[in-house]
Amino acid sequence: MWLAHGFNYYRMNVLITGGAGYVGTELLTKLALIKEISKIIVYDNLSRGQRSLFIGNKSTFLSKIVFVHGEILDSRLLKNQLKDTDVLIHLAAMVTTPFANTDPHFFEQINHWGTAEVVYAAEDNKVSKFIYLSSTAVYGTGADLADESTLPSPQTYYGISKLRGEEHVKRLMGKSNSIILRGGNV
Repeated sequence: MWLAHGFNYYRMNVLITGGAGYVGTELLTKLALIKEISKIIVYDNLSRGQRSLFIGNKSTFLSKIVFVHGEILDSRLLKNQLKDTDVLIHLAAMVTTPFANTDPHFFEQINHWGTAEVVYAAEDNKVSKFIYLSSTAVYGTGADLADESTLPSPQTYYGISKLRGEEHVKRLMGKSNSIILRGGNV
């Protein structure tokens, strides 16, 4: 809490797993404009070769950004980076085209167990807000439109692993302000 001229201003720290990817970079440019956010940690392994975070004119918000090259399965590094973090936005995932059904081990390891590690680290550091980007792949395929009342029925390893990740995030719901977003194909 910062006190200035008799007003309370909350200075918040944000960590984004997978923050160097397309969604993370776009989100970062919006978050950096929020005055109440004093620091944004981008935690990413750069496995998809994305470099858009590091190019272009981002001088307006570079002072707020800290980049950490790390894996979500590296629980020790992740826990250390979450110290003094108020908001954790979990975007890191093994992704694929919506209907691909290959390599179940990698989906399970990253999307399920990686998310479990992120949740454990958030619990240990008492992160007050947790946002998880899941996927509409948890609904499976079908001609009907899905909404919040639609029961999940994943048909791919990717969808199954994202739904299993959601189960870990649900454990936080009584402890912190936790949100699960099921995004479509971005």
